Amino acid sequence: MSDDSGISYSFQMNTPPGQPAPAAEAQAGGGDARNGTGDGNDGAALYAADDIETLSVAGGTLLIGKSTGAQLFSQPEVATVLQYCTVFRTLRDHAKTLVAAFPQLGGNVDDALRVLGLVRDAGLMVSANALCERVNKESAQQDLDRSKAFIITCDRPEAVQRLLESLLHKAKLATQKQLYLIDDSRQVDNARANAEAVERFNLQSPASMQYFGPEQQAELIAQLGKALPDDSEAVRFLFSPQPWQGQKTYGRARNLCLLLSVGERCIVMDDDVLCMALAREGSEPGMAVADGMREAEFYAGMVDWQQRFTPQDFDPLVGHGRFLGLSAAQLVRALGGPLQPEQLAGASLALFRDLHADAPVLVTQSGTVGDPGTVNNAWVANLGASSVRSMLARPGGLAEALATRHCWLGQARTTVSKRAVMSQVTGLDNRAALPPYFPALRGEDQLFGAMLDFLIPDSLVVEYAWAVPHLPVEERRGNPEGDSVVPRGGLQLLGAYLAAIKPQDAGVSYETRLQLLAARLDTLAQLSTASLVAQLRASLTRAQGFALQTINDRLAETGALDSAWTAYLEKNAKACIQALQHSAQLTDLPDVVPGTPEETVATTIRQRAAGFAAALRAWPRIRAAAHLQVN
Repeated sequence: MSDDSGISYSFQMNTPPGQPAPAAEAQAGGGDARNGTGDGNDGAALYAADDIETLSVAGGTLLIGKSTGAQLFSQPEVATVLQYCTVFRTLRDHAKTLVAAFPQLGGNVDDALRVLGLVRDAGLMVSANALCERVNKESAQQDLDRSKAFIITCDRPEAVQRLLESLLHKAKLATQKQLYLIDDSRQVDNARANAEAVERFNLQSPASMQYFGPEQQAELIAQLGKALPDDSEAVRFLFSPQPWQGQKTYGRARNLCLLLSVGERCIVMDDDVLCMALAREGSEPGMAVADGMREAEFYAGMVDWQQRFTPQDFDPLVGHGRFLGLSAAQLVRALGGPLQPEQLAGASLALFRDLHADAPVLVTQSGTVGDPGTVNNAWVANLGASSVRSMLARPGGLAEALATRHCWLGQARTTVSKRAVMSQVTGLDNRAALPPYFPALRGEDQLFGAMLDFLIPDSLVVEYAWAVPHLPVEERRGNPEGDSVVPRGGLQLLGAYLAAIKPQDAGVSYETRLQLLAARLDTLAQLSTASLVAQLRASLTRAQGFALQTINDRLAETGALDSAWTAYLEKNAKACIQALQHSAQLTDLPDVVPGTPEETVATTIRQRAAGFAAALRAWPRIRAAAHLQVN
């Protein structure tokens, strides 16, 4: 077949020079049960294509699996279409996806199926069965000690007081090893009110809480600087408020939690949640393995969602501790295992390539109900089809969904994923060498998740099917017109920049990976201003292109459901196209004060990159010193 340009899309396998042509029917014929192309027992088996490297040779293209090392000689188009086969599906479902994505294939599912069978037989596809076999093996038993629990706050004493009362009434505080309030308040009166609230709390609580405010933080930072004089600047970068005056320092507060829990499991709570685990109507038993994309449901107000959620007989602190630190094999058994291949349907091979029995659960998350906790409502455009249908069916439709701050974000069942995202209550197994957070700016949680996956590639994230109420004390409303989904930069771009050099082989050591991250940041710190601009444009183009593709996918899946939804998506698609045509400048980055010279922004980027590189190199020493200081 060919398109209007005359380019061939016959979608066939080539024969290497000097080799006899393969017998297609013998290798991947229409009725061969072994390769899953017919009605045999293998027809329901799930496969995903390996990450492919291509080499042009005389007469065709050599495909090489980056992780399997398998090779296959083919036409160039085969490498292109395999990029659409990177999640676990049956071969027939892969074939249907390909003919839908490539009109040039003329709807010939059987032809696509035949070629996919050859690709599979060449070893360029990984089976879900193989991953399940690895996970379902016996693993070392993990002993789970009590965890430490942290509240992080900044100038919200009313929220702190409410959470402390919630802890007293709902939590089994005696099950926690130690409680902390990490106070990042800028106002003296707010810090004083928080300290007094902790004092009153300790008069009633079976477990004492330690107030960790400016004085306590300064003392610990000074102790670390004295113990690590050569790393004093790294300590200051990660933990001191001085370098970050006037900026949001969510990551700095979380770094203090890591510092105080080295060698322990810990649970970190935002100050504006309630200590209550809620199960949503429609929650499902068992386990899913997925990319971590959350589902959503929208409500008219608090009374509406309260009627749809059932309080559970455990508190979130105990709930997070249930699976935090388990191995994958233990987790699967706890959820009624063994892991079945169908549970991997739709999961990305690239994410779960390193899944095995001893893979550790290092992060746990829970859903949120009430306020989503996001800066804006741009995340709505990323919702899956079922969530979109639910949203549009609610009274008020899209406009009300965009304006309301009452919704549920989470998972319908306990979900294993690879990337940590924002969670108002987060479990961290700090017995492992978790990376530090970037101290300032938003997106610190996504950067942390990318770095964790880089440093400990077999690490897992578990998101529970229950949620916690998130109720900011101040009233919040969303933009009924919808906020732009166009990526503009920030720590998410830094995460992608660092992830680009992630070693493919899981055997590369933590120490080597840490040095690779630091060297990558050093490179960024030494780029000229022109090169920084070029790097920004390349990174933004990729991010904006991905956003545009996501919007186009949503249009194809759900565009016919509602005219307002279609208009919203088309408006954002147009905005992405316009952004792709714009030559971004460093001064366009978020949080840059208007009128700031570009060279000033470039200097700041270089300084921050160099500071974070030095902090990463010092991180193992800082952790060791903190363990001695705290314990």
